[in-house]
Amino acid sequence: MDGETVNRLRAEAKQSDYSSMARLAQALYATGLTAREVLRQCYGVGLPAEVLVIVDADPYSLDTLTVFTNQPWKLAVPPEPGEPLAEADSMAPIERKLVTLDPDLLPLVSLLGHGGESDDDSLILCYRFSELSAGRSTIFDVWRKSKRRSDVQRRGDSLLAVLHEHHTRWLNHLRSEGEQPGSWGADTVDEERIESAREMVAQVEAMRRELVARESG
Repeated sequence: MDGETVNRLRAEAKQSDYSSMARLAQALYATGLTAREVLRQCYGVGLPAEVLVIVDADPYSLDTLTVFTNQPWKLAVPPEPGEPLAEADSMAPIERKLVTLDPDLLPLVSLLGHGGESDDDSLILCYRFSELSAGRSTIFDVWRKSKRRSDVQRRGDSLLAVLHEHHTRWLNHLRSEGEQPGSWGADTVDEERIESAREMVAQVEAMRRELVARESG
């Protein structure tokens, strides 16, 4: 891929337009860059190491209370020779809406509710480019339907930390319900549901251990 073409695609790429970002990423991969390097070129800043740990775990196959966005995850998977990057899915309009609301945001994942919230009311976890530029992996959340920048709130120090907290809280909720036979809905909490929640926590903990291993290695 020649430099002129890459420069043209870079000029055309807009974070709010997944297709243009995918074309740029594909061109960058064709020059021999790694996924980490491609992401830096696409966003103009390095992304935390946890991003590639999650990519390697295949975020779209994780059995957790999450729905991952298109960016940056699909851009971080090098295409097969002659094949395009994966197409955007139904999360694209939500990503575009939030980026338009606040261009400093990089939407990452939608947190599924604990049974009482609909998908339309879900929280979206995001990085901020200003925080990434300062070397911080701080996570912010914003409601999917938010229309004000002021709705964006700090949530935690990293994506994996926030995902661990979210799934641990769900597991503890199920355990508490199961231990109170007289409470509403207690009959619906069986060991199978609790075991499923344990497995969710275990998946996140495995990624956290992998991150520690990579950073210490």
